[in-house]
Amino acid sequence: MHSALPLLALSLLGALALPAAAQQPTDPAAADAAKAPLLADARSQAVGKPEKKLLAGNVVDEWGNPLKGATVMLVGDHLHSVSTNSAGDYLLPVMAAAPVIRVSFAGYEDAERVARGPADLLFKLEPIAGYRKNLKKRTKTAAKVWKR
Repeated sequence: MHSALPLLALSLLGALALPAAAQQPTDPAAADAAKAPLLADARSQAVGKPEKKLLAGNVVDEWGNPLKGATVMLVGDHLHSVSTNSAGDYLLPVMAAAPVIRVSFAGYEDAERVARGPADLLFKLEPIAGYRKNLKKRTKTAAKVWKR
């Protein structure tokens, strides 16, 4: 089973390239003059646009076990977040040079740091003191109320 996506992309590229090819000037100097504004525009867009990067990291618990489903997000951008996979790994797309990353997981203290290098992308979360005991107590209480 083949995907139609490559065919669609090629047809779009061909549609974009055909009008320019039909209007090719025969004079080489005129061709260079026609390309100059396009090249200048492409350079200005590349310089003005910040680069999008993918940060790869890992989230583990206090014993070094991976935390599956931990939330990783950029501070100040709560609309875009990712979750860790079963190995605790994540890929986070960022635009900033030194983004501040926050990691959270139920029952663990949130961790936050500036990502300047690969070592800053590895998070070891510490458990909240008494969280499991308190959760167990609340669960038993809720079960008693539900049975009534």
